[in-house]
Amino acid sequence: MTGVDEVVTATRARRALDSACEDLDNAVRALGNIPGDDVVASPDLVALLLRVVVARRQLAGVESVLTAVSEASADPTRWV
Repeated sequence: MTGVDEVVTATRARRALDSACEDLDNAVRALGNIPGDDVVASPDLVALLLRVVVARRQLAGVESVLTAVSEASADPTRWV
């Protein structure tokens, strides 16, 4: 991948994370807030939680690649 590819991939990963977090926030708000009330996570809620976790991991992976590319371009002797 080139530097541009990583930036595009990072942008997509950030959007995926933002979307997953927004969907999770909406689902949690819909649960209500009744003190002392127990809430059981539905399969849909668990799926949203997993979507957030996967999106965060993907973004972290892409960001680590971006950091490596940035460091390599800052030090041209690194690859000599």
